[in-house]
Amino acid sequence: MNENNQTLNFEDLLEIHPEHLWWEFSEQERETAWEQTAVNNYQNAAARHRAFVNCLCLNTFVKYLEDEPDLLAKFQIPTNIHLHGQWEFVSGIELTFNQTRVVLIPSEQGNIDEFRIPQEWVDIPNWATNYYLPVQINLTENWLRIWGFISYEQVSKKSKYDSLDRTYSVNKCDLIADINIMWVAEELCPFQKPQVKPLPSLSEVQAREAIAQLRKSIYSPRLDINFALWGAILADDEYRSILYNGIQSSQNNLMKNTDKIVQNLSLWFDNIFNAGFRSVDDLLTLTDARAYQFRSDSVLNEVCVKGAKLIDLGMQIENKSVALLIGLSPQIDNKVGIRVQLYPASGETYLPANIKLTLLSESGKTLHSVESRSYDNYIQLKRFKLTLGKHFSIQVALKDFQIMENFVLQDLACSEI
Repeated sequence: MNENNQTLNFEDLLEIHPEHLWWEFSEQERETAWEQTAVNNYQNAAARHRAFVNCLCLNTFVKYLEDEPDLLAKFQIPTNIHLHGQWEFVSGIELTFNQTRVVLIPSEQGNIDEFRIPQEWVDIPNWATNYYLPVQINLTENWLRIWGFISYEQVSKKSKYDSLDRTYSVNKCDLIADINIMWVAEELCPFQKPQVKPLPSLSEVQAREAIAQLRKSIYSPRLDINFALWGAILADDEYRSILYNGIQSSQNNLMKNTDKIVQNLSLWFDNIFNAGFRSVDDLLTLTDARAYQFRSDSVLNEVCVKGAKLIDLGMQIENKSVALLIGLSPQIDNKVGIRVQLYPASGETYLPANIKLTLLSESGKTLHSVESRSYDNYIQLKRFKLTLGKHFSIQVALKDFQIMENFVLQDLACSEI
């Protein structure tokens, strides 16, 4: 029987996997979690939804513990006040069970073939935990389940790192499904703190310069600078608080000035990327299937510079992501040929249906648009040429979500061209 079949109800699923921890929640409990996160001015809809899902997960888990007083007495539960500054940037709920640290990582993914762990929970020394627990949340049927656990040591040995969205993915078969085994193991042999490679020490000047840069991000700051620097800021409670409070206080002003954030494509020829874009040639640690797809694409092999950016669609498609790929090819007429493609990310094979990729002129006029169908591996705009000094924009839109990326070609004075 296929457990992902939509005809299966909660009781059917519970019978198929009795070893998992299953809970239902009410509409009122959903509303409570939404109200608890509504008081925070999150940077965008994706961050707001992430906080809501995490808050609902935490509330449901605490309710379960309250019915298990012996188990509740062994847990240290964090407060939402502490977690809101974390949920702005990354999903996860850290708990302490006796002396063992565990993290619940909720997701709305429809299947449980793999477990994706944000890099922060593995590679930041004071965030790394002993156990990682995937939580599947179904907001349509109002239930959630913890469907297994895996130790830090096993994540280190068996996971695959995806540099595009900075996650470690673990196959379902590498997780232990019965959570009771974890409780027993902890009682018999408490785990020691994981040994994680230290992050670089930051001076106050370095930290504040990085925070000032991250505050300009209108979408996903965790992907806008290298991980070592990002991790060092996030690991420090003071710096993380400064970043979070700064984003909150300046959010309205940033949204009003979105059109002023422009990516200079000329810098790409010198391998200089920013605002979340990175060279595709640097993304060699992608999952095998997508890395092969990028490198074997005959159209992309004709371009000399390729940049990519991960776009998190958040609540629109259950926290899935897509990758915006832009290829540049110099022309003999002092113009640059441009190819724009959109690929699935987060380990997915197909793009979500009805996602729209649009090319706009400097004045905002739509020049070309393409929309995905069911089972599209990627979509692309017609190749176009850009003259020096010209601006254009690329929009990715799905339902009520949209993001705009603005570009200009300022100079081609590179010796390689």
